[in-house]
Amino acid sequence: MRLVILVLIAVIFSFSLQAQDRDLLNGKITNDSLLSQVHVINITSEKGTLSGESGEFILSVKPGDSILFSSVQYKNITIAVRKEMLAESFEIELENELTELDEVKLHELSGNLLQDIGNMETLNQAEFGIPYSDKKPPNIVERKISGMSSPMDPAGLLYGAISGERRKLKQARENQRENNRILKARNLLSEEFYNTELGLKKSEVLNFLYYCAENPLFMRLVNKEDLLGLIEFYKKTIPNYQDYISLD
Repeated sequence: MRLVILVLIAVIFSFSLQAQDRDLLNGKITNDSLLSQVHVINITSEKGTLSGESGEFILSVKPGDSILFSSVQYKNITIAVRKEMLAESFEIELENELTELDEVKLHELSGNLLQDIGNMETLNQAEFGIPYSDKKPPNIVERKISGMSSPMDPAGLLYGAISGERRKLKQARENQRENNRILKARNLLSEEFYNTELGLKKSEVLNFLYYCAENPLFMRLVNKEDLLGLIEFYKKTIPNYQDYISLD
């Protein structure tokens, strides 16, 4: 019992020392129009926060920590904390993910793509009696599967079952969905993260993500866009991946 208490005290003391080593970084994202909050994540300590409506944020850091800024609106970026950043309020301007138009105004457009999209009038198909569905149209693989699955086409059903074509198409569809999830996963974090924190070259990232996809937890984290969970998962997985590729 005494041993357990001593271990707990040691763990608490260790966390306390780590907390004392860190300072609060008072920062602000200075972009003019923040349409959504930005994830501000200390990759080193695996702690994070969301920016406020005006772009302000507070994060526990120490010099040398890697900070990730992630948002749908802006390009992901990773920076290293410098000592001078803690001495005064830190400001950063993020690069827009969408390309802004040149400063030539046509039809009362401002030139800011995000703003102009919001101001454009859209056609309400229902008002004109036009059939409308917000369901995503099937791609070519899904249409072929549907054609071999319809009871209205017995010949197609029979051909798909005998030839194995329907099974191949279903596998192709699953592969396509996995590829889309892998690309989504890659874009959730910056290139700097994969290179600096995981030691991966740009050409190695996709192979690593496909390796991660073998674990069901990876896909759940991607679907939820759980950045902190993904960072922790990647850091735990990278040693096993390095051992795996060294066997080739």
